[in-house]
Amino acid sequence: MNRIYKTKIRRYIIAAVMLVLSGFVTVAIKDNIDARNPEVSLPIINVTTGYASIPNVPRAGYEWSFGSKTVRSPYVSSIDVPLVAYEAMPDMPILIGFTTPHTQLTLYESPGTLYDDRVIAADDTFVERRYSMNTPAKEGIYVYKVVAQFERGTIVHYFALDVNSSHAVY
Repeated sequence: MNRIYKTKIRRYIIAAVMLVLSGFVTVAIKDNIDARNPEVSLPIINVTTGYASIPNVPRAGYEWSFGSKTVRSPYVSSIDVPLVAYEAMPDMPILIGFTTPHTQLTLYESPGTLYDDRVIAADDTFVERRYSMNTPAKEGIYVYKVVAQFERGTIVHYFALDVNSSHAVY
């Protein structure tokens, strides 16, 4: 009886070790696949202001860790990112979320201008919005830079808003 008991215990231990080992191998394989195509694996941003959602907020660079491998995309300035100014009301909250929880989020703002049917930051100098994540009370075009930090890395996005009180929805 003692011998049968020892054999069963040994089998349970081997099964547990194999289960843990297969979990580590699965995670390593997934990280390797994700590192080969990081654009699909990165968190997706969701930006809303007032009742309007801003579609297709372009990514302007990232640094992301996939297990033991870190993938970097070159960071580009707002001038290099094709931006469209979406309509927004003055003094409305800007809500920013991601499909993965972030550890820190910083929003920067710069006056924008139209150039060749593209929106660009006036001088590519961004000021951090420390105390308010609202659209400005003053009407105009504004370019925003979002720097989001996660446990696995950092992602930068840009978007533009055309703040005008005539955009009111009644």
